[in-house]
Amino acid sequence: MTVESLLATGVTAAIVIAFAGVLRATLSATSPNRLQLAWEAVAGAAGNLTDVTGAYRDRVVAIAVTLFWFILAANWLPLLPGSLLPAPTANINLTVALAGIVIVLVHATAWQSRGARGYFKHYLSPLWLPPARLLDELVKPVTLALRLFGVLFASGLVVAMLGVLLPPPAALVPHAAWTLFELAMGVVQAFIFALLTILYFNSAVPAATPAKTE
Repeated sequence: MTVESLLATGVTAAIVIAFAGVLRATLSATSPNRLQLAWEAVAGAAGNLTDVTGAYRDRVVAIAVTLFWFILAANWLPLLPGSLLPAPTANINLTVALAGIVIVLVHATAWQSRGARGYFKHYLSPLWLPPARLLDELVKPVTLALRLFGVLFASGLVVAMLGVLLPPPAALVPHAAWTLFELAMGVVQAFIFALLTILYFNSAVPAATPAKTE
C-alpha cells in the first residue's frame, strides 16, 4: 500500500470520526438536522435489512452503518474541493482488509451466537454440504474486496483518460458528467458492501437467539 493511499485512508477515517463527533454534539429528538436525518436513514435501512434479532442485532447494524459511511467517504474523497488524494478504496489492500474484517466478525459472531457445537453443525451438515460451504466462504471475501476495488479503480482510470485524451475545455462537460456518475456510484458501492455484510450475518447468525458464551 502506497504512502498516498495510507494518507488517504487516514484522512477518510478522520472525516468519519469528525462526522460522528458533530452528529453526536447536535443530536436532537425534536428538531433533527440533515446529518442526523441521513444517519438515521442509513441506520433504519440497515435495521430493516437485518434478520438478526436479540443480542446481536445492534452489532450487525453498527458494523454495516460504519462500513457504509467509511466507504462512502473513501469513495468521495477525490471529489472533495481541493483534494489531491485518491480514493483509498481504489487500492486493493484496503478493500481486502475491509472484506477480511467483515468475514472475521461474521464467523466470530456466528460462533458466539451458536456456540461451538451449533457453529460446526451449521457449516458441516448435511455431510455433502461442507465442500460447497467451504468454497462459498472462500469466495465471499474475494468478491467483496474485488467488486469495490474494481469499480473505484476503473473510475480513476476513466478520469485519467479524460484528462489525457481531451484538452481542458473539451473535457469539462464529460468530466462533470462523470463526476456526477462517481457521486452516485460512491453511494451505490457503499450500499452494496454494507448490504452484503448484512446478508453474510443473516446467513451465519440465528434470527433470534440469546447470547452464548461457549
